[in-house]
Amino acid sequence: MRRGARLGPALFLARRMLGRGRVSGGGSRSRYLSGAVFGVALSLVPLIVVLVVSDGMIEGITARYIEVGTYHMMAEPTVVVELAELAERAQALRSQPGIKAAFPEFQGYGVAIKGKKTAGVALRAVDPSFLDDPGTVEYLRVDSGVGKLDSTNQILLGEALARNLGAKVGDMVTIVTERPGFAGGQGVLVPKLSAFRVRGIVSAGYRELDALWAFVSIRAETRIFSVGASRAIIGIKLDRPFGDLEPARLAASEILSTDWPVVTWPEAERNVYKSFATTRALLLLVMALAVAVAAINVSSALVMLVLERRRDIAILKSAGASPGFLGAAFMLAGLAIGGAGTACGLGVGALVSWRINDLIAMTECALNACARAWASLSGTAAPSSSIKLLDPAYYLERIPVNIRPGELAIVAVASLLLCLAASLLPARRAAGLPPMEIFRKT
Repeated sequence: MRRGARLGPALFLARRMLGRGRVSGGGSRSRYLSGAVFGVALSLVPLIVVLVVSDGMIEGITARYIEVGTYHMMAEPTVVVELAELAERAQALRSQPGIKAAFPEFQGYGVAIKGKKTAGVALRAVDPSFLDDPGTVEYLRVDSGVGKLDSTNQILLGEALARNLGAKVGDMVTIVTERPGFAGGQGVLVPKLSAFRVRGIVSAGYRELDALWAFVSIRAETRIFSVGASRAIIGIKLDRPFGDLEPARLAASEILSTDWPVVTWPEAERNVYKSFATTRALLLLVMALAVAVAAINVSSALVMLVLERRRDIAILKSAGASPGFLGAAFMLAGLAIGGAGTACGLGVGALVSWRINDLIAMTECALNACARAWASLSGTAAPSSSIKLLDPAYYLERIPVNIRPGELAIVAVASLLLCLAASLLPARRAAGLPPMEIFRKT
């Protein structure tokens, strides 16, 4: 009860000390207090933007990987299986709880040839229903042609792969794979050529995927792959791919034999996602250091406040104010400064993050306009290509924005704790000032 009784007057005193106005000597305490608030707010804006943007880019890339690449889960047999058995197992998995869809697929590698141009290609012989799946349709955009495979002589090319080959819809592309043969009485690998007509050009919006893959019908698997030369899998999609995956894994394992291990998407691409998480952590650490520096500004502002309020502190001590009461007042003042800066920083940071795609587009337009204006004034040739801050050839075309209140709350609490910690030294200094020495000097 006594602690609560002291907290109210300490809070009132903190409000009085932070009140706007001029102090003796003509200085304005609002200047450095406002500067401390501004410093905290300014340090939080890039932290929030980095947090939201990194989460959005990781989420966007991950969603594309698991919807059109590695699936939510994969079952890969350790023995050679035929298409009929693969399709039968996939059909059995579709009836399990938590499993939304299951697609048989064969994967392998080859070389694509178009005229004099060649490119390595990751071939995927997929079930036609995979291309109709809502997740695939959402993340696998059809740039030209049709995103379907109606016959075994049709192929879908990734957008970057098609550009490297100079291939368009309707062109013929030759796929070279390997098959076993004999030469001089010995077993060797010889080329196997298969011709396909380009039915469509597709894009996942991520260059690393678009530059490699090509899709053919699963019925064409025997045309391009020899027995044992391809990787057979069952791609599994779940109702909740970002939830707990273990129940769905156990359900799939019960249907399949021990020769069919099931891996989840975090396990299938562990290195990729670990790299994403490490990069995100390093960026946030750098931004957190900026917040720590801003908290030091809060400490500096409180030191100035203690110096300017020395006479008031001496009067309060002479009237019986305890060191704990004065220390609490200055810590509450530091907490108020940090709270104001945190609130402003979170608000501005969330607003910038929410409109980050528009801001990137506006910045790109401004940079391109400046480049054209400079070319016109200097008489040089105009840039052949426009400036892209977020080049879809290497990154996502658009950053998914998902502001999570829980993460903002953690940032706010951490910021307040830093400001509170920075207030300890000025508070102790205020609590330890000897009143008689202050009166003598003033």
